[in-house]
Amino acid sequence: MNQWSSYLLRWMTFLLYFCNTREEKKEECVFPFIYKGGLYFTCTNANSFTPWCSTRAVFNGEWKYCETEDYPRCVFPFIFRGKAHSSCISDGSFQGKLWCSVTSNYDKQQQWKYCEENEYGGNSLSKSCLFPSIYKGKMISECIEDENKLWCPTTENMDKDGKWSFCADTRISSLAAGFPCHFPFNYKNKNYYNCTTKGSKENLPWCATSYNYDQDHTWVYC
Repeated sequence: MNQWSSYLLRWMTFLLYFCNTREEKKEECVFPFIYKGGLYFTCTNANSFTPWCSTRAVFNGEWKYCETEDYPRCVFPFIFRGKAHSSCISDGSFQGKLWCSVTSNYDKQQQWKYCEENEYGGNSLSKSCLFPSIYKGKMISECIEDENKLWCPTTENMDKDGKWSFCADTRISSLAAGFPCHFPFNYKNKNYYNCTTKGSKENLPWCATSYNYDQDHTWVYC
């Protein structure tokens, strides 16, 4: 084997190793994440023509382009123009497309996404949910929550077929409760063990979704 062939073989071996490693280390978006001092609850076009997300809570150069499955789900109810909404809306939308907030108060944080109106992703080519279906030996008739995603079987027997899709946002509007409260949480150097109206301009009860509200600024209405 000449020197050129040896070099080519080593280079191909490196490429194969690199590709396999990248495949194994497929990372997911982390929400919320901090980028250049801003807090992002969904994929962003900041300094990019294509939506992307950080794969670390504080951006350190690790990121990925967003796929459909990466976008966070809607949070219901959410506040828009001072009014609570419990489903996707078209108010204020370009061309009347349905959208939702991905935080409990759009007026304050202005983080949103267009609503998925059909089932998507999964391993069944985005087929629609099929209810009722058998899952873990039980009959189910609604979407299932797993790691903050709502999904559904697309056949009559999930245990047998293993086929599923993510649920459309318009389907889950009545189910999605948003991120859970974290108790206790610390707000202005005081621990709270229940929802509070302190600091709420609307005088509505709220809670933090992490221990340190002053640091993370993530919260939901109760």
